[in-house]
Parts: sequence; structure tokens; C-alpha cells
Amino acid sequence: MLFLLAISIFVCNSLIQAVPSISFFYPKQLTESTCIGEYSWTKWFNSFTPKLDVDFDQEFLSMIQAENGHDICAIPKGIQAQTISTLQMNVSYAVSWKTTNNIISACISRTPGVDFRVRFCCANSDFITTTTTTPRPIDSHTCGRAQIKPSFQFTRIFGGSRAIPHSWPWQVLYEEEKLCETNKICMETCGGTLLDSYHVLTAAHCIRGKDLEHILITAGVHNRQINESNTRQEKKVARIFLHPDWNSETLANDLAILRLSKPVEFNKYVQPACLPGPDPPANSDVILIGWGAEQMGGNPYDELKQAQVKVIGECHRFWNLFDEENQICVGQTVSGDSACQGDSGGPLLQQYNDQWVVQGVASFVDDCKTNEDSPPNIYVKVSAYLTWIKSIIN
Repeated sequence: MLFLLAISIFVCNSLIQAVPSISFFYPKQLTESTCIGEYSWTKWFNSFTPKLDVDFDQEFLSMIQAENGHDICAIPKGIQAQTISTLQMNVSYAVSWKTTNNIISACISRTPGVDFRVRFCCANSDFITTTTTTPRPIDSHTCGRAQIKPSFQFTRIFGGSRAIPHSWPWQVLYEEEKLCETNKICMETCGGTLLDSYHVLTAAHCIRGKDLEHILITAGVHNRQINESNTRQEKKVARIFLHPDWNSETLANDLAILRLSKPVEFNKYVQPACLPGPDPPANSDVILIGWGAEQMGGNPYDELKQAQVKVIGECHRFWNLFDEENQICVGQTVSGDSACQGDSGGPLLQQYNDQWVVQGVASFVDDCKTNEDSPPNIYVKVSAYLTWIKSIIN
């Protein structure tokens, strides 16, 4: 049996960003908030992507079950389909449902060229469980160890507290020259994380141009505005590796690796962080650091700041396009501590057995606070990209 559901979008250009996606539900009484109690949403699936503007997306339950047996149930209660493609003006978006004995079996787009992802509402008892495995070990015994220990007892400032100088020795400053509207030279700044003596992990959206001569990486920085010649190491970039699936419109796969032209020297002020071992569970404490502004539109802060925040579960409540497999959601609902402009590319850190692990890379925020009505920050989940990262740095 086939059912058709359509929604038309008629918006001004200025409002397109306010409607980032459209969702369709089957059965129609199902909503994001009604799949609760004895039921839970699966992760998102996208088994087919239209290659051309004339292709129609088709998401079949049987195919998804065959490829993701442990992540889905046999008989879903319902389905949510959500657009991934950028929405266009004056377009009617529609999907049809295919059912067998009133059980959903497929979602078929009726709008050509539009990519959908789907997830299913399943009974908790209907998931296939697997045996618990040993958490992923940390690869090195020497990474993620700071000779100058961080402290969380410093006086708070907006957005966190000042870090003890050089207590986060893997944090680097990314600076890229660009031409401003006034024909002056301006400096874009981001953060980054040393993975070894040659490689820095940062966000793909930090890379504005292709001229390597305009990019400078500085390790051993605490205060950007004072002379720290005894601790700093400035390096040019030899090569940029953008993640091959980086999408500048949706900010999916927002990762880049920079290969330095010459290696940094490890010392008291410069050290590498560890790549992830176990993933951080929801409600666990993590640390974000950076020179970000104190408010949206402000200037970067002079001294390196830190903030202790928590991993937020079920982040799709706040961000429609949140990808649980590839992103981490963090915030601090009491103090509102948050990343801000200038923190992009910087690390989300967690400590395991006295070693600091880079769990995430700062990708995007809604506002420079995460309490009241402001949604959490989104970081790229580094563990989801370990194969790609290691293929470059090794």
C-alpha cells in the first residue's frame, strides 16, 4: 500500500536558513517526542543518495536491516524521514510510504534530487543486542600528558575560566591572512590540536583559502598579545587534507588535517594529545578550550580559556540534522559555558588514566551560551574518523 504526503515551501531567501530541514512521519500521529518509554528512535540511516536531479531517493527497510542488523528492529512502530539536501524556494517536497500489512517497508521521495535520511521507532525489547566488548585502547602511553597540570579552580570569567599558562600543550593557534572588505589584511583565527610533531587536527570550515603561504600554525601559545618567544614555535603548512566528504552547506564531516612543513619539537610547552579511546558517554564531563570571543560578533580572547561542560544525549531535540554517529553534543545548562567564534577547530578533551584525549573538534554553535533557550554546541566526533586520520598521519 502506498501513501503520499507533501509539504510546499514558499519562503524568502532570508528565511531559508530558518527552515534547515523538513520531516515526515508514519503513522501520522507519530512525532519526535512520542517515541518514548518502551520505544526508542534508532540512529539515522541513509542507504541511497540521489546522484542526479532526476533521481528519486528510496529508503527500503529490508536493505537497511540487511546492512545494520544490530541497530534496527524487525518490526518498527513507525518512521521519520528528514531532508538532508538544502531546501529550495517554491518547491513542493513529498514522500510516499510503502507498507506491508500496515508495517512500514519503504520511504520513497516524490521530489527528484532530494536526499532523505530515515530513522525508525522501535520497541526497546526488539533490538538485537551484542556482547559488550573491551573499550578501544589509547594507542600511546606518552601522548596527552602535560608537564604543567591544568586546574579548574581559577576565577571564572564569561564562557569559562582562564587556563593555567601552557597546561594544554597540544593546543595550537591557526591563523590565516585574508583580504578584508576595506582592502586591508585581516587575520582569521581558529584552534587546532597537535596529533604528532607534523600533524594538526582542526575543522574544515577554518580553511578559507588554498594559499599555504597565508596560513601560520603556532604551538606553545597562551596569551596571543604578549611576547612568548621562549615558548612559541611557528610553523608553515606543507599540505592540507580536507575530509573527502566535507560539506560546507551542512557542515557534515567538518574535519581537516594540516601537515606542517617542519616538525615541532616536544618540550614542556608543546606536546601531542591522544586520539580517542572510549567514546564519552552522555552526561560525562569534558573540557573545551580556545581563544574564542565572549559573545557572538566579538573579538577573540587574548588568553587561552577553558570550560568544563557535559556531553548532552538525544541532541536531535535541539538540532534537526544532528548526526549521532559522527558528532558530539555538549553544553552547560547551569552556567551556560560554550564555545564561541574563534574556538572553531579546537579540541573537546577528556581524561583517561592521566592522559588527555581529543574526543571532538569544535564545529558550530547557535549562540555563545548553552543555557536558557540556547542549544548545545556541536563537535565532530573524532573516533568516527580514526581510519581516515590514521591513513594520513601514519
